Amino acid sequence: MFARVIGRPGPMLVLGLVGGLALPMVAAFLYLTYDIAVRPIGLEGTRQVGIVFLAGEIGLILHRMRRGLSYREQWSAMPRWARRCLALFAATFWISSAYVSPFPAFSLLLCVGWVIHLLFAGAVFNIATEAVPACRSDIWLGFVAGMVAVAVVTAVHFTVLPPDVAAHADQIDWGSAIPGFISVRLFGAWTAAILTLLTGIAWTRSGDVTGRRLLFIAIAFVFGLMFWSATRAAMVGWIGALPLAWLVAGPPRSRDMITVLPLYLTVAAVIASLLRPYGHPAFTFFDLLDPRLNASADAISSLRLTFWARSLEIVRDYPLFGTGAGSSWWLITLGTTRHVQPHNVLVQFLLNWGLVPTIPALALLGGAVIRAHARVRGERSLLPLLMMLDCLLVIGLFDGMFHFAQFIMLIVGSLALCLAPASAVVRGRPV
Repeated sequence: MFARVIGRPGPMLVLGLVGGLALPMVAAFLYLTYDIAVRPIGLEGTRQVGIVFLAGEIGLILHRMRRGLSYREQWSAMPRWARRCLALFAATFWISSAYVSPFPAFSLLLCVGWVIHLLFAGAVFNIATEAVPACRSDIWLGFVAGMVAVAVVTAVHFTVLPPDVAAHADQIDWGSAIPGFISVRLFGAWTAAILTLLTGIAWTRSGDVTGRRLLFIAIAFVFGLMFWSATRAAMVGWIGALPLAWLVAGPPRSRDMITVLPLYLTVAAVIASLLRPYGHPAFTFFDLLDPRLNASADAISSLRLTFWARSLEIVRDYPLFGTGAGSSWWLITLGTTRHVQPHNVLVQFLLNWGLVPTIPALALLGGAVIRAHARVRGERSLLPLLMMLDCLLVIGLFDGMFHFAQFIMLIVGSLALCLAPASAVVRGRPV
């Protein structure tokens, strides 16, 4: 398995190295901070709109267009219902950002990001036809390399402190200090997506014992990072993808995934628990001494239920076209905290876009997800990509997977990789 991927690097390996290693590392060094925001404020703005990942997507779009990608042909190949949904969405989702939002420049930038994401999906769909389905999960190697690199940079960033920072280390919000990530929760979601991808690799391949043990070590490493982040939504997303995988592809091909892998994960969880940075509460799943645990489901969910209820109250006043992309940032305050997205995909779409764009958007997403599951039933080598998609969809019910550029990139990219057919040029031969 490792010899095939490393010995003959193809377009999927390159795609993984760019999306999983290069872009996160650029973001890590560009947005080094010990604060909740980077300085100057303009640089923070680029982080909020995900400029690094959008630039990577634009690069792939231009590359594929030079290689003959025709969006007109892709449009013609879409089912009629999908073309109508996409046309209605494109014609309406930006209206409130332009005419309702008090910060139209910011809101419209987020809307432009969605246009780029959709074009990126077409570019990934195009490049996927150059690889047989069995090779498309080879993106995993680039993402694991990226996890190792981000972990090293984070360790250095957390331990080798500048003198002015070291003097106030106990006052730092370490949950906002992971290089390249706005919060530790988004870092946890990123690790969950990669962990689920790797779990799918192990699920579908038996291979030699040495190769599987190396794969288990990689899984344990990423699981340890997710456990270290103490991101509950990430844990739910990873666990939620497992029964879905069983339904689509049946049980794992190798029994040691059930008998041996849990031992690796247990060791990783113990080590992660011992590495909690500076005793910061952001790296704890639950504080058993916190009286809020006995208070209400709202308190346990970090006031998400209140957030959703307030958002839906606003939706009632702007039902058709919403209040503009990112509007929860200026419309809703929880205590002294503001969030640029309401931590739920459905509430986010309704608040930002309203019913008119949300209905076709959900129809497109739902139709694509259903088709992806149907495709994997017949092509089980695509299961790792489907599992990563399912993980992000589950997390999207609790966090901003459909707001932040790097996660939208993973969602639309994994969908495109699952749905793209093998072209006649490569069908039937290994890549």
